[in-house]
Amino acid sequence: MFEAFDDLFAPGRKHTRDEQNRLALTREDVGDNDPGRGPIDLASGKARIRLPGPPPVEPPPVEPPGQDPAEPNRPDPN
Repeated sequence: MFEAFDDLFAPGRKHTRDEQNRLALTREDVGDNDPGRGPIDLASGKARIRLPGPPPVEPPPVEPPGQDPAEPNRPDPN
């Protein structure tokens, strides 16, 4: 209720409250601010881009013995 009065008589408080809410939701990563070791080094003008690794290779499926892999799965006539 009093926020409406604050907005009317002291409009700067709304901006202060919004900034406090924004800072409360901002995540800080420890160790990312070390110069020259982060993804962007402003002193040298370089940026490091790390690509994700290749996807894991799946082994081929193992066929049961006595079955031709070119033939579709058919019931045994015997």
